[in-house]
Amino acid sequence: MTAAVPNQVLIYQDTPNRVVVEDSAPTRIVVNTAFSGSNTRRHVHNQGTASDTWVINHTLGGYPSVTVVDTASTVVIGEVSYVSTSQVQVVFTAPFSGYAYLT
Repeated sequence: MTAAVPNQVLIYQDTPNRVVVEDSAPTRIVVNTAFSGSNTRRHVHNQGTASDTWVINHTLGGYPSVTVVDTASTVVIGEVSYVSTSQVQVVFTAPFSGYAYLT
Protein backbone atom coordinates (compact mmCIF):
# COMPACT_ATOMS: atom_id res chain seq x y z
CA MET A 1 0.00 0.00 0.00
CA THR A 2 1.39 3.39 -0.96
CA ALA A 3 0.85 6.21 1.48
CA ALA A 4 -0.91 9.24 0.13
CA VAL A 5 1.03 12.46 -0.11
CA PRO A 6 -0.97 14.91 1.98
CA ASN A 7 -0.80 18.66 1.53
CA GLN A 8 1.22 18.57 -1.68
CA VAL A 9 2.39 21.75 -3.43
CA LEU A 10 3.86 21.39 -6.91
CA ILE A 11 6.18 24.04 -8.34
CA TYR A 12 7.36 23.62 -11.90
CA GLN A 13 8.62 25.62 -14.86
CA ASP A 14 6.26 25.21 -17.81
CA THR A 15 8.09 27.63 -20.13
CA PRO A 16 11.46 29.39 -19.84
CA ASN A 17 11.42 32.12 -17.18
CA ARG A 18 8.00 31.09 -15.81
CA VAL A 19 7.34 29.11 -12.63
CA VAL A 20 3.91 27.67 -11.83
CA VAL A 21 2.74 26.74 -8.34
CA GLU A 22 -0.11 24.29 -7.79
CA ASP A 23 -1.20 24.12 -4.18
CA SER A 24 -3.68 21.34 -3.58
CA ALA A 25 -2.57 21.57 0.05
CA PRO A 26 0.08 23.82 1.67
CA THR A 27 2.58 21.73 3.66
CA ARG A 28 4.80 19.86 1.20
CA ILE A 29 6.74 21.33 -1.72
CA VAL A 30 7.99 19.32 -4.69
CA VAL A 31 10.23 21.06 -7.21
CA ASN A 32 10.33 19.50 -10.67
CA THR A 33 13.77 20.15 -12.15
CA ALA A 34 13.62 17.54 -14.90
CA PHE A 35 13.72 19.95 -17.82
CA SER A 36 15.14 19.18 -21.22
CA GLY A 37 18.23 21.06 -22.34
CA SER A 38 16.11 22.79 -24.97
CA ASN A 39 14.71 25.10 -22.28
CA THR A 40 18.14 26.64 -21.68
CA ARG A 41 18.40 29.95 -23.44
CA ARG A 42 21.90 30.89 -24.55
CA HIS A 43 23.78 33.07 -26.99
CA VAL A 44 27.28 32.42 -28.35
CA HIS A 45 29.24 35.47 -29.52
CA ASN A 46 32.19 34.86 -31.84
CA GLN A 47 34.76 37.68 -31.54
CA GLY A 48 36.82 36.93 -34.65
CA THR A 49 38.81 40.16 -34.59
CA ALA A 50 41.10 40.80 -31.61
CA SER A 51 39.72 43.63 -29.48
CA ASP A 52 39.96 44.83 -25.88
CA THR A 53 36.27 45.86 -25.96
CA TRP A 54 33.60 43.40 -27.06
CA VAL A 55 30.08 44.63 -27.79
CA ILE A 56 27.66 41.71 -27.72
CA ASN A 57 24.09 42.01 -29.02
CA HIS A 58 21.71 39.24 -27.95
CA THR A 59 18.02 38.36 -27.87
CA LEU A 60 17.95 36.80 -24.40
CA GLY A 61 16.43 39.83 -22.71
CA GLY A 62 17.49 40.91 -19.24
CA TYR A 63 21.00 40.61 -17.89
CA PRO A 64 22.53 37.21 -18.75
CA SER A 65 25.58 35.61 -17.19
CA VAL A 66 28.68 36.05 -19.35
CA THR A 67 31.60 33.63 -19.70
CA VAL A 68 34.45 34.56 -22.05
CA VAL A 69 37.12 32.24 -23.43
CA ASP A 70 40.04 32.95 -25.75
CA THR A 71 40.90 30.86 -28.80
CA ALA A 72 42.82 28.42 -26.56
CA SER A 73 39.60 27.89 -24.50
CA THR A 74 41.06 29.66 -21.47
CA VAL A 75 38.50 31.59 -19.41
CA VAL A 76 39.26 35.32 -19.49
CA ILE A 77 37.92 37.78 -16.93
CA GLY A 78 36.76 41.19 -18.11
CA GLU A 79 34.61 44.05 -16.86
CA VAL A 80 31.01 43.30 -17.88
CA SER A 81 28.60 46.20 -18.40
CA TYR A 82 24.95 45.79 -19.34
CA VAL A 83 24.28 48.54 -21.88
CA SER A 84 20.65 47.42 -22.23
CA THR A 85 18.57 44.26 -21.93
CA SER A 86 19.81 43.26 -25.38
CA GLN A 87 23.44 44.44 -25.33
CA VAL A 88 26.45 43.61 -23.17
CA GLN A 89 29.89 45.21 -23.29
CA VAL A 90 32.97 43.45 -21.93
CA VAL A 91 36.26 45.35 -21.50
CA PHE A 92 39.61 43.56 -21.15
CA THR A 93 43.15 44.75 -20.37
CA ALA A 94 44.48 43.52 -23.74
CA PRO A 95 42.95 42.73 -27.13
CA PHE A 96 42.25 39.11 -28.09
CA SER A 97 39.69 37.06 -29.99
CA GLY A 98 37.52 34.22 -28.75
CA TYR A 99 33.97 33.48 -27.66
CA ALA A 100 31.48 34.81 -25.15
CA TYR A 101 28.78 32.50 -23.83
CA LEU A 102 25.67 34.19 -22.48
CA THR A 103 23.03 32.29 -20.48
